[in-house]
Amino acid sequence: MFNQKPDLAISIPSKTQLLKMVVELTKHFVTLHQFNPSCTQQIALAVDEAITNVIEHSYVYKKDEEIRLEYYISTEGVKIKIVFSGIPPEFVDEKFDLDAMIKEKRKGGLGVKLIKKIMDSVEYRTENGLNICEMVKWKKKV
Repeated sequence: MFNQKPDLAISIPSKTQLLKMVVELTKHFVTLHQFNPSCTQQIALAVDEAITNVIEHSYVYKKDEEIRLEYYISTEGVKIKIVFSGIPPEFVDEKFDLDAMIKEKRKGGLGVKLIKKIMDSVEYRTENGLNICEMVKWKKKV
């Protein structure tokens, strides 16, 4: 399905100032591979949320840590892998009502839920001391 080697890979320092660049790179990469504009925007938002979570929770805003992004493409979809060290993520998999959370203006806890709502598959794991967030979005059959 997806190649073993990424089609594109970059490493960035854990600086929030680089989020816009990562979002634009993600949009460009996904657009090149025939995702529609709405889906492209959603995928970029999921990447933005995931990187923000790494910076905020795993690196606790340390600006000199590395975040590696790997982009994989196939005819069926795109896989984006975010590799980082730092504090491993912890999740409570609970049911949620996104609309109710927005109405309550709840802050925090929305990032992972939003990522899981946008992407078709989201997996977090730790391998060889590195944390990995792997997200997949499949192209919709027309």
